[in-house]
Amino acid sequence: MAAHLVFGLLCSVNLAWAVIPGEIQNYLKTQLSSSSEVQRWNAYDAPSFVMRVKPATANDVATIVRYASSNSILFIGTGGGHGYTTTTSALKNGINIDLGGFKGVSIDSAASKMTIGGAVTFGEVLNLVYKAGKEIKTGSCSCVGMVGATIGGGIGVYQGLHGLIIDALQSMTIVTGKGDIVNASLSENSDLFWNFGLITSATYKLHEQTNRGQALNSDFLFPVSANATIFNVLKSFIQNQPDALDQRYTIVVIMVNAVYVGTENDGRKILQPLLSVKALQSNVTMIPYNRLFLENRFGVDPLGCISGIPQASYGMNPYLYGFATYQKTLAAYIDFYAATNLTTSYMVTEIFPTRVSLKTPDQATAYPYRATMAGFTTNAQTSAIAKFTKEIRENFAKLNGAKGLEVYVNYTHGDEGRNAWYTAAKLSQLS
Repeated sequence: MAAHLVFGLLCSVNLAWAVIPGEIQNYLKTQLSSSSEVQRWNAYDAPSFVMRVKPATANDVATIVRYASSNSILFIGTGGGHGYTTTTSALKNGINIDLGGFKGVSIDSAASKMTIGGAVTFGEVLNLVYKAGKEIKTGSCSCVGMVGATIGGGIGVYQGLHGLIIDALQSMTIVTGKGDIVNASLSENSDLFWNFGLITSATYKLHEQTNRGQALNSDFLFPVSANATIFNVLKSFIQNQPDALDQRYTIVVIMVNAVYVGTENDGRKILQPLLSVKALQSNVTMIPYNRLFLENRFGVDPLGCISGIPQASYGMNPYLYGFATYQKTLAAYIDFYAATNLTTSYMVTEIFPTRVSLKTPDQATAYPYRATMAGFTTNAQTSAIAKFTKEIRENFAKLNGAKGLEVYVNYTHGDEGRNAWYTAAKLSQLS
């Protein structure tokens, strides 16, 4: 589950010449607000800019886009600023349109709707949604931008109950690559509802609270000697996973986080196979919806939100649970750890129920992997570790047979190719 999600962006045309900051400032005059910029979470292979602008309104954004497009200047929109992919490194000497001024959150409890600005993070909606007696599917890290995570699909806790985040999206305000401001939904400009443009606001459907807004969170830290038992337990969860349960596990020390959205008694019955294994450390407790991501996983959320650290991620979607592959990978991690500095690297597999997600027709959204069993990511911060983790990704991709390498777009490294991100069937509508 620990979803390190991503951003929403749009790049237009090809970079033809260096941008002259003074000219842009003069062109935009006093339309732009002055404030600190959103910091990029990932410093690995970052794009470079000669101008950063922070618009205050959608009209400001449109003005910047029209200027950039008419002068063949690449630009990118930064919402939450939290993402893995290296593909944005292709942007050199461009314009960063910082959407950090779009931070509004409005909740209509009677209509069960919420409208947010394009840079609002998960952490900024949790308290408000909880106090309104509602809930909505989110990712698992508080500092991730909600809109950026949404347009990639949006996996995470509560997925088993409410589907993907994108399934709750009802409408959005978009600035197109031509600088037009339009509303997009299933009934209006529906072609743009498929992931296009700079999103300045988005409206979502909210759900009534489950179990009075309480969930059972279970964190475990197991020794590697228990790997066979733990991997078998997790395999059993994959084969028969309740909609209300999601889980995450990481190695070299095997860490398991499982969240059951329901009563403590019911959750403990389901998690009994894990509770019966002797752990190095464990924490099993009820946590309210608005505190879940801040307190679960042994309280790791603040560390996951530190900006400016290189984060090279290699991810893929496995369709089969390869017990032997996990054991082989664990052994490889242990050996590689002894020879290199792996102290800040990790491997994560996320497992979510799919029954509710599959109720949304595949053709309804750009997200192509509703039937995926799990999401897999590895993290690397040096070239040696990157080579090692890429090999791990390739080993897991073999489990997919003819499907080969497929990856959730918010977990891409950038070298997989567009077919792996969206599938050939989806690309025709995205092109």
